[in-house]
This record gives sequence, C-alpha cells and structure tokens, in this order.
Amino acid sequence: MLSRLSLSLLIVPLVCYGGECYGWQREALDWGLIGVMGAGGYAFGKTEPFFDKPLIDGPGDKPYLEERVSDSWVYASMFATIGLAALLPNQDGWLNNTSYRHLKGAMQAATAGYLIKEFTKDIVGRPRPDYYDRAERGIEVDKGRESWPSGHATHFATGAAYLSLYVWDEWRSDDALAIAAKSTITALLTAGAGWVCWTRVADNRHYPGDVIAGSILGAGTALLAYSYQQWWTAPADADAPEQSFNFQATPVSIGVRVRF
Repeated sequence: MLSRLSLSLLIVPLVCYGGECYGWQREALDWGLIGVMGAGGYAFGKTEPFFDKPLIDGPGDKPYLEERVSDSWVYASMFATIGLAALLPNQDGWLNNTSYRHLKGAMQAATAGYLIKEFTKDIVGRPRPDYYDRAERGIEVDKGRESWPSGHATHFATGAAYLSLYVWDEWRSDDALAIAAKSTITALLTAGAGWVCWTRVADNRHYPGDVIAGSILGAGTALLAYSYQQWWTAPADADAPEQSFNFQATPVSIGVRVRF
C-alpha cells in the first residue's frame, strides 16, 4: 500500500491537465514546497511552545466549552478549497493546465498557512482564554498555549480568499447575472469564514486578536500562492488557445508543440 502511494506521489507532479507542463525543475520546486511546508507544519504542531513565558499573555480565565467547529472541519475546508480550485471551470474550460496550476496553488496556500501558524504558535505560546479551566480538568492541556494566531481562522480565510480570487479572475463576464453570482459566492465564503471566527471567540478558544491575526495570515498566503501560480510564473503560452491535433504553418506535430 505504501509503495503504491509513493508511486502515485511521484507520478502526479508530472501529469498536467492541459499537456503544458513547466518542466521537471519547476514541478520539483512546486511540489517540494508543498511537501516541505506540510511536513514542517506537522512537525511544529507536535512540539511544545519554545518559551516558558508567553510573548503575548492572556488572562486564561474563561470556562472550557464544547467547540462548534472541530478540527475535522478545518481539514475538510482545506480539501474542499484544493478540490474546488482544481475542478471549477476557468477561462479555458475544465480540467486543463490552469486547473493544474490552481491545484498546486491551493495546496501551497494551505500548507504555507499551516507551517506559519504552527511555528508562530510555538514562538508566541499565548494561553487560550480557557487555559486554567482546561488545566484543572486535564482536557487538551497540550493545546492550552496555542491561542495566537487562530488556526481555524487561518485556514477558513485561506479558502475564502483563494476561491474568491479564482471566481473573479477566471469568470470574467460583465453580465449582471455573472457579477451577482460572483458577488454572492464571495459573500457566502466571507460570511462562512467570519462565522467560524466568531465561534472561536464565543467558544473561548481564542481572543479577538487571535482570529484577526489568523484571518490576515490566511488571506495573505492565499494571495501570495494565487499570484505565484496565476500571474507571476505562469507559462508564457498558458492563455494561448490549444493547438493539439491541428496542423499549422508553425512547426507543430500532433499533440506536441516543438520549438526551434
């Protein structure tokens, strides 16, 4: 089973939906970043705070409450963002090179936010609002000093920002109905992320400053990853119409574009 998974991970970076790959160097860089940031976030998530004294303190005097949005919802939002970025239609259609770029972009945004927020939690070591109550009850004590920034806010803001950028950048129709649809999608994504932030404060998991910091981090990583894949380093011919299976005057063979 492990060998099959490893083989899949080696093959996936080499497969491009539109047949316009970047070359192995770029693929190695993109997927290497995803792997390193994901592994780094996981490693820092298992470590204790670096300092005994918090860099940002908090009273920690609130009661421990059941949370309305569990960690499983965070993971679901990350996978949903990645899946939608790869599967939603874009200017060139469905499941093409643009889809492939956004698959990587959404994964880079998610793993970058994961790494930064876990590393920052270990540096800051802020007690959660329910720190003392959870310590007395012996409930998730190891998570008691992971208040700043909010991981839930980070990942839900990443999803809302990345998908909002996608629909406005890729669905460029000026039709009133299209604008209304894009505005509605953005509003729903923003409202969902905002509701999650509210629950984190109401459930005594975070202070308002924690969710604000997490939201800024999530939106920032989404913007950087989206810009990297879509605008800064996209192939020069990414937006050109596909010419596969067409004989042209330029030196093109069937299904393969050859440059001299």
